[in-house]
Order: sequence, then C-alpha cells, then structure tokens
Amino acid sequence: MKTILAVLMLFSASTALSASKTQNFSFQYKAKQYKSFTIVRAASNKEEAFRLAAKDCFKHLTNNKYPGEEKGLEIIDICANPKI
Repeated sequence: MKTILAVLMLFSASTALSASKTQNFSFQYKAKQYKSFTIVRAASNKEEAFRLAAKDCFKHLTNNKYPGEEKGLEIIDICANPKI
C-alpha cells in the first residue's frame, strides 16, 4: 500500500513539473507601413505566449507613446493577427 502511494505521489509530481515547462513561441508581424519583425516569447502554452507577444508588439510599434485612437486601433489589429 505504501509503495503504491509513493508511486502515485511521484507520478503526480512529475506530471506537474512537465506541465509547467516553458517553451519558445515565435510570432511574425507584418504591415505595409511598418517593417516586418519577429517576437519570440517563452511561456508554458501558446495562448500565454501570444498574449505576451501582442503586448510587446504594441510597445514596439508605439514606442511606449500614445499613438492616438485611429492609429492605436490599427496597431492593435496588427498585433492581434500575427503571421504564424
């Protein structure tokens, strides 16, 4: 009984560790008026990497300055639709 319990504990610990591993995801952004660029983000899943890369994309294209509403919406559209 103790052996089975120990094996189950080790199995669950190894599963939890493998689930939290990070990997690199690459996102390429292209737009007519901007040079194309690639952002590589490390995350545990693609959705989180996409969210982080979209924020980096917006910062990259706005230089951390308010771009105005129209241009800001255009940049959001670019960053929300990478060329995968």
